[in-house]
Amino acid sequence: MIKGKTKTGFEFEIEEKKLDNMELIDAIAESIENPVKMSNVISLLLGKEGKKKLYDFFRNDDGCVPIEPVNTAIAEIFDSVKDIKNS
Repeated sequence: MIKGKTKTGFEFEIEEKKLDNMELIDAIAESIENPVKMSNVISLLLGKEGKKKLYDFFRNDDGCVPIEPVNTAIAEIFDSVKDIKNS
């Protein structure tokens, strides 16, 4: 299990086996062409509960989940996973 925290304080846990998933790679590739597909990346990476936790963490007073902080958090998560796997 990989655990970490983003700069904004979002704490995450990712099962290592989720990173060894060709569907995750496909979703990442698709999200480069079509940013709307980022939702699939988040689901594959964090699972249903983790995605809800991430969205709730950034949900504003109007009930909306702003795109930019979520994208930034996902980028930070991938960076920290990369750092852990390289150590």
